[in-house]
Amino acid sequence: DRSRKPRHLLGIADEESIRNAVTMGLDTFDSCYPTRVGRHGTILTRNGKEKLQSGRHAKSFGVNLDEECSCKVCQHYDRAYLWHLFKANEPLAV
Repeated sequence: DRSRKPRHLLGIADEESIRNAVTMGLDTFDSCYPTRVGRHGTILTRNGKEKLQSGRHAKSFGVNLDEECSCKVCQHYDRAYLWHLFKANEPLAV
């Protein structure tokens, strides 16, 4: 029965398309979008996009990327540290 199988979408490239696909019942995605914006110092949070390369994050010590997220990055690294990684061109930043 195909209605019980996960539906996968390839090649979408922006946040709005991902949100629209979810409302249409798609389950998984293969997109270069998160990686592409991440390489340029942007993170995706529940509250939208945030540019970490902005100088306002230089002193954001103790400020998580997304307070509600339980992933290792959000729980262990603050915005100031990730800002530093981008500014120092550290490979860990991407």
